[in-house]
Amino acid sequence: MKPYAQETLSRILRDALDGKMDTGTTSSVTIDHAVDMYLKRPNPAGQTDQGVLRRFADRNGSMKLTSLGVADVMVYVNERGNKASTVCREINSIKAMLEHSRDMGLDVPTLRLKKPKVDDARCRWLTESERNALILASEPEIADMLTFLFYTGARLGEMFNLVWKGVVDNKAMLGTRKGASGKTRIRAVPLTAESLAAIGPRGVPNKTVFTTASDMMWTKDKFYPFFYRATDSVGIEDFRPHDCRHTFASHLVQKGASLRAVADLLGHSSLSMVMRYSHFAPSHLEDTVGLLGVSGAK
Repeated sequence: MKPYAQETLSRILRDALDGKMDTGTTSSVTIDHAVDMYLKRPNPAGQTDQGVLRRFADRNGSMKLTSLGVADVMVYVNERGNKASTVCREINSIKAMLEHSRDMGLDVPTLRLKKPKVDDARCRWLTESERNALILASEPEIADMLTFLFYTGARLGEMFNLVWKGVVDNKAMLGTRKGASGKTRIRAVPLTAESLAAIGPRGVPNKTVFTTASDMMWTKDKFYPFFYRATDSVGIEDFRPHDCRHTFASHLVQKGASLRAVADLLGHSSLSMVMRYSHFAPSHLEDTVGLLGVSGAK
């Protein structure tokens, strides 16, 4: 029934947009309409993807989807002087929207979008004393959230989207949407005494665990000012919210956790992304090489 359901959804979306098109053909769909289809699908995009695509629609919305070229995309992602990692992220968002449009039966041009090389080796982390000082220096609005980030390795979006029904048996079910398919990969992260204290008493199942003072959902734009005021107050430089995740992983490896276990807790399917933390466990390497001496003695 899945192919039938997908075709039915495609027909409904095309019918809904029919009044906005110049003609009844899919070739008349504009980028604005294609973005609208993507953002209103049953499995909606995350906040970052939404922001990227809305800005892209603001810039190129009146253009027909069939007229979109490589230059239109590359000029958009490069003109604001973004870092390579941001350019890659925006290209991925646009490609996901185009792939969804193609799945919906629209005429979509085949674009070869070349992403810049990104250095993923950044591993900025804090010592335990620095971590504790930052939590203490933060304003009450984010103190519990900072604790949660440092003790779970959650991404900001995962924390913002965590609802109470996702806290099961002292574990947080954290999920991140991956790739153009929009599939969400869920992992269970055990909650320590610190992270349990941070989330507080259980709330309504479908309500988010962390909300603003006005009982609204957190966003990066709301969170960042609090975060950077805290880092400035304790003199911590070049530290980003995502580096709380690096701190979580670095401390685990220093205390003897295996890279495989850390990868599972962070939600990485391979070890390649956690190899940056391997140098934090030199004693393990020494013990391993030492096995040769023990063997030779026998």
